[in-house]
Amino acid sequence: MNKTKILLGVIASAALCGTPALAQINYQNGDLLAGFRNGGSTELIVDLGSIANFQTAYYATNFTGMAAAITSVFGSTSGVYWSVFGANDTSSSPYNLAVTQTDPNTLWNTLARSNPNNRTTAPFVAGSSASQGLAVGVVGSIGGLTSSSLPGVTDISLNIVSVNTSLGGYSSFMADPNSGNLGGNWPYSIENLGAGVSDLYQSNPGNHFTQHGSYLGSFTLAANGALTFVGVPEPSTWAMLGTGGLSLLCFARARRNK
Repeated sequence: MNKTKILLGVIASAALCGTPALAQINYQNGDLLAGFRNGGSTELIVDLGSIANFQTAYYATNFTGMAAAITSVFGSTSGVYWSVFGANDTSSSPYNLAVTQTDPNTLWNTLARSNPNNRTTAPFVAGSSASQGLAVGVVGSIGGLTSSSLPGVTDISLNIVSVNTSLGGYSSFMADPNSGNLGGNWPYSIENLGAGVSDLYQSNPGNHFTQHGSYLGSFTLAANGALTFVGVPEPSTWAMLGTGGLSLLCFARARRNK
């Protein structure tokens, strides 16, 4: 892991640990968002930073501001539904040029693990670019709800706000009757309930019977509300681990043969 990747993790961690200030979220097209709800009118929205960070091999970070935020809004993680989602709509401007994607309606979203120790099977994409375009619009509308100038939006800490949907802001994603499916276009629920692990996928539009999402890593929500992310190790990392293991094996055999 090089210094640049380590620095990215440090920057992202610090971004959620700052002191309270006005206009806590400045949502940009291409940001990854985390959403939390418990069935009431209040939702918690967190800007996790650019999707480009999560496309970095073996990107890992702790979003330490989450524990205090979830406790202040919901009391605990018990009964809290959560998911992570994002879009970088390259058909509109401005968009994030650092994000790698093959289609304007590419989406990023989580899939909950039924067993926290077992990675989920890569999900099928929703289908055509047109159908995913509807979901891209939903993600953009959620990002637009994070401005502290809107009714019902309260700053919690840096990059974290709560939204009282009964006071004018309505998140069609988090309040969706299909348990968080993006605009009802997805054949699986992307939400997790309480403490657990969810896998992050990049879903490019295509034939939903044949094309699967690309795995980027996993989010873990602890019982105390702390949120962490660990990305996919880069090939060179696996090669290094394999070489190291082989060297240890050879060394052990040489000692036994003495």
